[in-house]
Amino acid sequence: MSKKTNNNQEGKKAYELSFLLKDPASEKSVLDLLAKYKISEIKQSSINPIKLAYPIKKHVSAYFGYVNFEADPADIKEISDSLRLNNEVIRFLIVNAIVVEGKKVEEGSEQKRTVKSESSNSKALTNEALEEKLEEILK
Repeated sequence: MSKKTNNNQEGKKAYELSFLLKDPASEKSVLDLLAKYKISEIKQSSINPIKLAYPIKKHVSAYFGYVNFEADPADIKEISDSLRLNNEVIRFLIVNAIVVEGKKVEEGSEQKRTVKSESSNSKALTNEALEEKLEEILK
């Protein structure tokens, strides 16, 4: 399986921005910030309310969303700094997106693969035969 970073001819790379917001109306400020840096949006999720596992900045619930986009790598630091200063954003994470066989996935995550085992092609063992095999192995 080949992995490659998604670069287009303009030097932009694919990224994913995940964020927790205080209220759903704050999504507009995040999207406006991204538009300021002339990103090309690929995919955007709907904002969903979630209960946090532990309090973050004294919040026990938040609104979660994510945006997949392409941007110039030089702008990512500035986008990150702007999001850090935005009081409506509780937490955020920007990761490089990579392409694996035509599908975008997060960098660092592993693609789940289906592996056929050798035993799936052979016929099933009975309990007695399985016990005999185990005894043979343990000797």
